[in-house]
Amino acid sequence: MIGLKHALVETFFKSIIISLFIISIPIQSQETNQKVPTKNLNSKLSNDGVQELKIKFQNDQTIIPLTPKKPYEPPKEFSFKKENGSRFLTFYPGVQANLTDLTIQSDTGGNAVMKDDQRMDQNLTFLYDLKSPEWQIGENWGLFILNRNVNFRQTKQKITDVVATNSSSSEDSNSSKDSSPIKQYTNKDLGTETYGSYHMLLPAIYYGKKGNDHFRLGAGFGYSKVNIQGTADFNDGNGYFNNFLVFSSGRNLDEKIDNMGRYSLLNNGNIDADPYRVYLLSNLSSGNNLEALGLYTLLKGDVNPKSIDPLLALFYSQLTGNQLSPLELYALLTLGIGRVNSSSNYAKSYYVFWEIPIGVINWRLGIGGPFYNQNGYKISLTTIEMSFYTPIEF
Repeated sequence: MIGLKHALVETFFKSIIISLFIISIPIQSQETNQKVPTKNLNSKLSNDGVQELKIKFQNDQTIIPLTPKKPYEPPKEFSFKKENGSRFLTFYPGVQANLTDLTIQSDTGGNAVMKDDQRMDQNLTFLYDLKSPEWQIGENWGLFILNRNVNFRQTKQKITDVVATNSSSSEDSNSSKDSSPIKQYTNKDLGTETYGSYHMLLPAIYYGKKGNDHFRLGAGFGYSKVNIQGTADFNDGNGYFNNFLVFSSGRNLDEKIDNMGRYSLLNNGNIDADPYRVYLLSNLSSGNNLEALGLYTLLKGDVNPKSIDPLLALFYSQLTGNQLSPLELYALLTLGIGRVNSSSNYAKSYYVFWEIPIGVINWRLGIGGPFYNQNGYKISLTTIEMSFYTPIEF
């Protein structure tokens, strides 16, 4: 009996515990359902801008991070430009239209101004400039180093023409009259031609913000490596006429040839002062010097065949009684114009420019060039440039 009582009591207490456990589950679920949306749902914006959802279930607290919505960003157009500019260098591939004038002045008064052909298709070349990183000074000023490269070819020459005479009278005791010529300048094809290249390296200061996607106006001064070759008339278009007079002034053939050599040495642009050529021109009638000069000029290719006047060849042949060999005749014909062969590794240079970004490309307008002295000659190149390029930054 006692054992049976103990079994009944134990069964009774188990029933009560199970009933209490079953009753407690819906009560807790109801409390949770009521508290989550109203009291225990807390959200806040963290320091990192990440929203957190805190949910409390009885004594436990669960944190569920919520991903914030990203602000809308418009799609960026394709570009090689970097927001803060290049770290190492910038390459400027593109096209450029250049108009380059070459001016050469000698101590003896000789002067030659060579001009580009003004047609755009004759002056369009590739652009391959380089630029260093930019160093911004303040908000609107900066510095960089520019490497600019230009190829040029001039096929015309600026010539002075006297078109009329302007007469003015002044009434005085002698009733004197003064007259002055009216001049105009024309670009003519004399058969002369100069060509070459120069490569600038110059520090430049600019007004504008950092980066190739901003407007800027700047100027620079530095040095250039220059190479010029070709022919030019240093007698204002009268080179052949002057040589005709010089050659005619000699009393015999040797004197005529010597006069031509000395005149060419003084007036016709021997800029490089080639020692062998100077020797030949100083003693042109001696031995085979005239023939040697013809062969030397032919081998070096200094003279453009376009610049040789066939009428002058006929004149020399008739005046010398056909005594000249073909090489000697060629040598005399090359003395009718000036020979240009000049180079410099340290020519002073300047460049002024204006840049405007247009989407992924940039537009630039600039003017500048090198200038230097060589063997008594003053040489200057002035280039007006317009270019379109895409900056590629590294």
